[in-house]
Amino acid sequence: MRETRRITEIAILIALAVVIELVFSFLPKLPQGGRVSLAMLPIFILAWRHGLKWGVIGGAIYGLLNLMLDGVLYHWASVFLDYTVAFGVLGFSVIAKKLIGDTSIGFGVGIVLGSILRFISHFISGFLLFGGYAEEAGFESIYLYSLSYNITYVLPSMIITLIVGIIIFAPLKHISN
Repeated sequence: MRETRRITEIAILIALAVVIELVFSFLPKLPQGGRVSLAMLPIFILAWRHGLKWGVIGGAIYGLLNLMLDGVLYHWASVFLDYTVAFGVLGFSVIAKKLIGDTSIGFGVGIVLGSILRFISHFISGFLLFGGYAEEAGFESIYLYSLSYNITYVLPSMIITLIVGIIIFAPLKHISN
C-alpha cells in the first residue's frame, strides 16, 4: 500500500507540473525553446518528499512530457540536454535537505541548486547544439549567447519557484508521508 501511495503521489506531482506548464503557455516561448514557468515546483516537491532517485526519475519523465507538449524538436540531442537531463537534475535539489535540513531555507537552497543544475544543462546545449544562432543574434561568443539566452527564462523561473516554494513549504510539511 505504501508503494502504491508513493507512485500515485509521484504521478500526481508530474501531472501537476504538466498542468502548470500549460497554464504558463500564455507566456511567449523563446525562438529555440524555453519559457518562464512555475512547472519546476512540483518536481522539487517530489524530490523533497521521495528522495534523489524519484526526484531524478520524476524530473526526467516530466522533461519528456514537456517535450511532447512543445511539439517541436530543434535538435535530436535536445531530448537529452534540454529535456531529460535538464529536468532530471532538479531531483538533486534534495541534497540541500541532507546538508541544511528539512526547513524552508533548505528547500529554498534546493530550488536554487536544482535550477542552477538545470541552467548548466541548457547552457551546455546552447553552445553545443545552438551555437550557430549566436552570430545571427549579434553575439561573437557562443558561450555568451548561450548564457544570455538561457538565463532569460531559467532565472525568472527559479525566482518565482523560489518565492512560491518558500510560501507553501510550511503547509506542505504538515502533509504526512
